[in-house]
Parts: sequence; C-alpha cells; structure tokens
Amino acid sequence: MGQMPEQANRLIHFLNNKTSEELEALDIRYRIGTILDIKRVLTMRTLMQNLDRRCEDMQVEIDSFTDKFTVLHQKGLPSPLGDNDHLIKHKDYIHKLNTYVVNQANAYSSTSGERALPSGQSLYDSLESLFYIEHEVKHLFTIPPNFFRYIETDETLRKLQRHKILGPEWWQSMLEIL
Repeated sequence: MGQMPEQANRLIHFLNNKTSEELEALDIRYRIGTILDIKRVLTMRTLMQNLDRRCEDMQVEIDSFTDKFTVLHQKGLPSPLGDNDHLIKHKDYIHKLNTYVVNQANAYSSTSGERALPSGQSLYDSLESLFYIEHEVKHLFTIPPNFFRYIETDETLRKLQRHKILGPEWWQSMLEIL
C-alpha cells in the first residue's frame, strides 16, 4: 500500500475541487462513487494499523503468560503443554496438578517413615506443596483471562479480508489524471 494513502488524499482533494463538467471531460461520471472507492484505501490502512497494534498487544500478553508458566515449570510444577506443544485444557491441567500433589504427598510419606497420626507440622509439611501450587497458580492469574482482545483482533482481520480495493490499473489511470 506504500504511498497509496497520500495519493488517495491528493485524489480526493483534486476531485472535490473540480466541477462536474471538468470531471466528465476526465471520464469521471460519478464523483461520490469515485471518492468512496478512493477512501477504501484509507479505511484499509486504518484496519491494517489496528490489526498490527492488536496483534502486538496480544503477543505481549502471550509472552507474559508464557514467561510466568516457564517460571512455574522451573520451580517444579508440571508443564501446561501437551504432546503437540499447545496449552492443554484447564481441566486436564487441574488433573495433572492433582496427580503431581498426590505424588509429592506419597513421596513425602514414604520417605518420612511416619505411620502414626500426623502432627500439625507433619500435616502442614505434607500439604505444603499443595499450598505452594495454589499460591503460584493464583499469582499467575491475578487478573482472570480475558479473550476480548483475541475476539477484537479476529473481527478486525475479518473486516480487512472483506475490504477490497481497486486494482493497480485503476489507480494508475486515476494518478494520470492528477
């Protein structure tokens, strides 16, 4: 699209400053329709800029989320990624966390050798990993996930795909008029 927005503004200004007779001499029969065709370029540029900005915002949020999960994984929590390197579903991750907690509790009880009724400290020690996981996961989601940004980006992309501008031949003929 390069310089098309600047050319579009020049063409609109040119068309608005000509009389109907002058436009007919240039083989432009419908001023409003021609101006609307030209304004599509400006609309397309705005849509592209919005899409770029929204994609950048989404990428920042995705990177932040990934960084937080990487820290959790380095601290020993199970990975939220499945076999295909995509995030697993929430319920599957909860199941994975529960399995991890049970395994941690079993490992603690088998190494401690205690078979008597647990004291307050031993009960806390066995649940410590559960408290840790709960705290870390809550810290990860200080703000509940919001998919509005993704939906907004998708809508902008659909608008951009529906929006068509005229071909280069038409633009060349219009620029020759200038």
